[in-house]
Amino acid sequence: MIKKLGYGIVLILLAYLGYHFKSVVYGVQQGAGQVEVLWNAQEISELMIDPDFPDSTKEKFQFIATIKFFAESRLGLTKTQNYTSFYDQNGQPILWVVTASPEFEIKAHEWKFPIAGGFPYKGFFDKERAKKEQQKFEKLGYDTELDEVNAWSTLGWFRDPILSSMLQRGSGRLADLIIHESTHATLYVKDNVSFNENLASFVGKIGAELFLKEHYGDSSAEFLSYKLKLERSKIYKDYMRSEITTLNEMYQNLDTTLAIEEKRALKKKRINEIKEGLLRINYFTDSTKARARINSFEFNNAYFSGFNTYSKTLPQFNQLLEEEFSGDLKKMIASFKEKYESL
Repeated sequence: MIKKLGYGIVLILLAYLGYHFKSVVYGVQQGAGQVEVLWNAQEISELMIDPDFPDSTKEKFQFIATIKFFAESRLGLTKTQNYTSFYDQNGQPILWVVTASPEFEIKAHEWKFPIAGGFPYKGFFDKERAKKEQQKFEKLGYDTELDEVNAWSTLGWFRDPILSSMLQRGSGRLADLIIHESTHATLYVKDNVSFNENLASFVGKIGAELFLKEHYGDSSAEFLSYKLKLERSKIYKDYMRSEITTLNEMYQNLDTTLAIEEKRALKKKRINEIKEGLLRINYFTDSTKARARINSFEFNNAYFSGFNTYSKTLPQFNQLLEEEFSGDLKKMIASFKEKYESL
């Protein structure tokens, strides 16, 4: 009986691994990339007493520690050992993310993984593998996007290091990043990436604003500069939410008798109109460079679906913060931690 039970367990395990073979291989590859980063990360406590290590970088480490302390003590984010080590990328990108969306629908393709659930993007530590994934979906007729990523969260499962690319950010963007990723380590709901990313984006931005105001003062250049960037970002995001909605409506109402070339022409025309509309909303501060900037934008459905993943519901979070929590971000975070089960 025990031997039969053992055989049964082995067969179930083999069947599971066979069914999820591609996910298992991908997981091993990603695990190897993560291990390489963690293995080669240096302890910040040791670097801080190294006389040959640059003082300017030590100051950045201290600044990040200050942001992290603020996020944990003033916002109620979970205390972790993150950002107590440092990984030097030597000027090289470290992670690439592929996004895909159908040609005539703004809906991110979802990659499914055992335990972790579904994700509207797929990350790779190897750029060539990322390109192959992108090309696979392009051959299937999807719009795709391949982006470099300079930060991610392991959701508290590992000790996330400071990456050297983070140190290139100004005070506001760095605070935003650290608080964003710390939000993931605090709360991450399975199979709801849009909620997770919109929440982290919201907490990152509001938290960074609060941090800069407390750390530098509300009349400081750091605070005022970041506040101005948030205002400009809001102009862009409000515009994009509206335009993405109308574009999706156009897709839904496309005449089914149209030839594929005609559909593509309508799509291209509408996306060009979205680009041109950016000139009318006072988004660009330098009008002489606006045209070049617009021409450099590569809008497609993968970009739009990625925008939704990170920014679609930001206004709802802001409304919730004001109406239910009287602007108290810490209370809002505490309520979410109680309401939702985290991975």
